[in-house]
Amino acid sequence: MAVASASTPLLDQYDGVKSRYPGHLVLFRVGDFYETFGDDARLLSRELDLVLTARAPDASGARTPMAGVPYHAVETYLGRLVRKGYKVALCDQVEDPRLAKGLVRREVTRVVSPGTVVEDRILGGPDHSFLASVVERPEGPGAFSVVDITTGEWFHGLGDGPGTDGLVSALAPFQPREILWAAPEPAARGAALAAALRRDFRSARIEAAPPPAAADALPADARPPGAGTDVMDEADRRLVAYLRVAQPRIVPHLLRVARGPGDRRLVLDAKTLRHLEIRRPMNPEDPEGATLLSAWDETVTAAGRRTLSFWLTNPMADVAAIVARQDAVEHLVGRGAALEGLRSDLEPIADLARIASRVAGRRVRPPELGSLRDGLHRVARLRPFLEAGPRDATLDALAAALDPPAALVRRLDDALPEVLPATEDAGALFRPGHAPEVDRARVAERGALEELAALERREQEASGVRGLKIGYNQVFGYYFEVSKAHVARAPAHFRRRQTVAQAERFTSDELDALERRIREARDGARAAESARWDEFLAEVDRAVGAIYHVARALGELDALATFARLAQTRGYVRPTVDDSAVLVVRDGRHPVLERGLGERFVPNDVELDAERDRLLVLTGPNMSGKSTYMRAVGLLVVLAQAGSFVPARFARVGIVTQLFTRMGFTDEIGRGKSSFMVEMSEVAEILRAADARSLVLLDEVGRGTSTFDGLAIAWATLRHLHDATRARSILATHYHQLSELVRTLPAARNAHLAVREGPDGIVFLHRLVPGSTDRSYGLHVARLAGLPDGVLAEAERLLKQLESGGVGGTAGRPAAGHGPRYTQAVLLADADRPEDPLRAELGALDLDRLSPIEAHRKLGELRDKARGAGDRERSGP
Repeated sequence: MAVASASTPLLDQYDGVKSRYPGHLVLFRVGDFYETFGDDARLLSRELDLVLTARAPDASGARTPMAGVPYHAVETYLGRLVRKGYKVALCDQVEDPRLAKGLVRREVTRVVSPGTVVEDRILGGPDHSFLASVVERPEGPGAFSVVDITTGEWFHGLGDGPGTDGLVSALAPFQPREILWAAPEPAARGAALAAALRRDFRSARIEAAPPPAAADALPADARPPGAGTDVMDEADRRLVAYLRVAQPRIVPHLLRVARGPGDRRLVLDAKTLRHLEIRRPMNPEDPEGATLLSAWDETVTAAGRRTLSFWLTNPMADVAAIVARQDAVEHLVGRGAALEGLRSDLEPIADLARIASRVAGRRVRPPELGSLRDGLHRVARLRPFLEAGPRDATLDALAAALDPPAALVRRLDDALPEVLPATEDAGALFRPGHAPEVDRARVAERGALEELAALERREQEASGVRGLKIGYNQVFGYYFEVSKAHVARAPAHFRRRQTVAQAERFTSDELDALERRIREARDGARAAESARWDEFLAEVDRAVGAIYHVARALGELDALATFARLAQTRGYVRPTVDDSAVLVVRDGRHPVLERGLGERFVPNDVELDAERDRLLVLTGPNMSGKSTYMRAVGLLVVLAQAGSFVPARFARVGIVTQLFTRMGFTDEIGRGKSSFMVEMSEVAEILRAADARSLVLLDEVGRGTSTFDGLAIAWATLRHLHDATRARSILATHYHQLSELVRTLPAARNAHLAVREGPDGIVFLHRLVPGSTDRSYGLHVARLAGLPDGVLAEAERLLKQLESGGVGGTAGRPAAGHGPRYTQAVLLADADRPEDPLRAELGALDLDRLSPIEAHRKLGELRDKARGAGDRERSGP
């Protein structure tokens, strides 16, 4: 589509680029600016708060909207656009405008999108930057292919279950920045997949993947190692097809890795990751809120932080692999104070993987190659630490992997000076002697500059004007400058070039000749150095894959050292992880909250066994700590299966393969879903997917609807988890009647968070004790929240009335013609109610000994008593 009704050669050229890059924001280099036109200009102006201007009218009088950014600041603006989810194509001038005949030739030299950017100043931090491709199929699980081109790591696999939900669950731990999707016919199925992806990955750019024809046309070498099923191959091919356009140089270096042995992992879907606040806080308005990652992140390298984040969001489900990681952590704990020495050696090492990716993408800056050289030398010095003392298989493997390619290290040492310039254009990229052709050009340039200095001295002596100087600017080049006071003494062979406020500027034939020599020598040096730099980057490029391997091992060592340091400094214990179906924790603590509360945090026990006590129903007042307790249980399992030591006195964890949570209130009004509908949808997903190896944590199921409906749903859910799913489960509730059901289930038990009542109110003890409680203390929480005294007094009066018999209506009286309106407080089992005296008296009658007259009289007495009781009830207190 043309940008405007106006038509000029420049805009025609721009339209041609736009037609080849649909869906991209095209930044078009014009002189010292990257310009946009038409709709792109309006968008750029709006998103970056730029002034919207217009090109001068053409012959027809039409004006085209126009907005641009300075070329030297384009990286800053690119970062802002990418973080907003835009895909940008940079179209550069590929010939010298001074030599162009007619319109300058322009080509797209770079495509940037959220999942294909490699520059740190655009990425905004060390965290993974994943690009994902997902393919849904008509039946069974779909497939995903995920790559972080900044580190070269490539993952692929099947969804965690059939359909869209399985794909979303499999992608959740990656949190991709960009997602390409494909789905079978009909079109509505693709729309549903895209909508689900947008719902769960709100900050990601989401678009349809390249069409199958384009993906199928890829050469055979584009197929990744480890390719599996047809649907996995399709997800891989679509991803590679996209990268062939955006980052073609990086594709050959991608490193296929697994999430765990056999890709077995503890499945954490998007909701569980959010509810447990593993990487991001549950409150989106508090992006700096405490998370498991923030509480555990004491890594000292960028690679270590990425590895730690990945381990916490992709815990393992293989006992042997978990034990091997624990052994490595225990080995490092045993090294005592030497562990800090290892961390000190790790800390200065740069982000080697990202530097390697920028080498492959030709976006590397000279100082980064200096950091790569220095980092590889530091890596080599880590091996003696790992090879000292008792041997450990995991650390031995890391020591072998931390072996920088010797040829690359020698090449970097031989070629690069100690201090490198900030940019390629600044020169001095190589040590003297490394590039003879560059050295010769630099010698010629220095010789011409020395002659320039000698010319200045000669002209000063010949004219007698000591203040005569040679200067330079971009417009006029070199010139002689003579102050106004001495301009009459300027040599006769000087030719006037420019007049300034306090001086006159001149040139001469000899100065012009020298300027030509300097320019030719300088241009020659730059051309030679640029050519040699390109050759040098190609040499380093051949080692990119090896650098990826070293960087990955470095990240694992840093993450293991972090686990060990946490165990040392915080007194954590090694959990026993096995194939049993038990979950036992003694004096377990919430991994995040205890960091802020310290000794004030109250530890608690956990004891679940799929064969005996697999279901715990948790009651207790609001704010007593039920949700905190459940989150702590979930996080302790995550940490144990990630290989970390845990905050507890003792822990034993039978492998969990899926962890499900349902916590908090959320709604999706835009999709027509109330908070209760969302809650029921989430519970339904859990009941469909959970099995005997799952851990299920449910907080107040059924609270979003009427009391009877909610109690019935919670009751049925509890029984299903106990009888059908047989998963280890904890269900927190205010439906105290559920405790009655628990007493009928052989593998369930009640517990509650204790409260101490006193004259000044209640004190939350946060201690788990056996048995149930029937008090919620909602009024106490309302008082803490600051409800007005009048409202609290009225609520207290109504609560007493409801608990004593429970009627609605005005001032405690039922509306005319209506019976009592029961609430949760009066949904008590018959066994918990006080005995009715009328019922007791009726039950005591011996009908065989009563005459008809006595029976008639007794019936009349009972009728009168019943009427009297009814009148008293209706009259109220």
